[in-house]
Amino acid sequence: MTNNNDWKTQLDVILLEHNGKHAYRNKVVSHNTMEARKLGLERAFTTLRALGFKPTPDNLSSKHLCALMLHWTGKAINAPRQGVAKTMRQPFSAAYIQQQMSFLRVFARWIGKPGLVQSAEQYANDLHLVTRHYSADSDKSWTGNGVEVDKVIDTVTAMDDRVGTQLRMLLAFGLRRKEAVMFCPHTAEVPAYALPAGYPQYGTDRYISFLRIKRGTKGGRLRFAAVRNDAQRRALSEACRLARFRHSHIGHPDLTLKQSLDLFSNVVRKAGLTKTDLGVTPHGLRHEFAGDLFFDIADCQAPVRAGQLCLDTEAIRALYHQVALQLGHNRPQISNAYLGSPIQHKPVQEADCDLVP
Repeated sequence: MTNNNDWKTQLDVILLEHNGKHAYRNKVVSHNTMEARKLGLERAFTTLRALGFKPTPDNLSSKHLCALMLHWTGKAINAPRQGVAKTMRQPFSAAYIQQQMSFLRVFARWIGKPGLVQSAEQYANDLHLVTRHYSADSDKSWTGNGVEVDKVIDTVTAMDDRVGTQLRMLLAFGLRRKEAVMFCPHTAEVPAYALPAGYPQYGTDRYISFLRIKRGTKGGRLRFAAVRNDAQRRALSEACRLARFRHSHIGHPDLTLKQSLDLFSNVVRKAGLTKTDLGVTPHGLRHEFAGDLFFDIADCQAPVRAGQLCLDTEAIRALYHQVALQLGHNRPQISNAYLGSPIQHKPVQEADCDLVP
């Protein structure tokens, strides 16, 4: 590939061959992942050309990565040809930078340069600009932000009863938006004794039944959420009322999945469920669920709710793992994003790296 001006066609050829593959496993990836990779890589090469570089997809190098990092972190860049210092007004978020670096890391493997893209921290002088903070330092639940949960959901229900019920399922069982829209309630409840043998972490000796959640989950991963209280029962009963038939879902029956998802977003936005208006989003109900579940299991509040954990490390890990599993994650550390970290970490010392491309 030598035609420098035809970089996008060259990139499309590489994407056509590789983009459907998982980065490390022998399986295919979702359409959303493929689209995100494609847009991210196109954006990276477009940015490099705007900065004065002219790479082709097969000659991506470390100087290009350094230039991108300077751009993303808001630092001055001396363009290689014009000699003009270009600066962003504001750095991108650490989450965005880490995501783009992961796209480039996968891409480097596709073009036979598996060791080319290092961790984002290797390129940055200011580590806080590229370090994602997985532990919540504030309560993102609705009640933690002064929102009257039932009152707001009742308002949404008056606007659209299905979207209101979907929010109830987010709160009751920690569902994501897509999972709630696709949820089929009549066949979802499973007795604790009937759970697969691979799910002992859920506390089958503690609860009578669980909700089977698979449709709409990330990667199609099956999980089970415990049926713990009357509020959950009421939410499930309402979902069954809306889904008239045995295999019906609680999304709008006359709409496609995309239309139902868009409707959900439009209704909650109209109800003010945004960071700008009420200071919370529907995802805050997952945080609400996680905090309530933790309290139910541990009999004390989570660290993000100012709870004090008087437990040993293994017990805390088991608690965090159970919450993570019912949220649809495998790693206990994911619960830190919902519950806060039970451990106080020392600040990371910043690296001393030269980023001049």
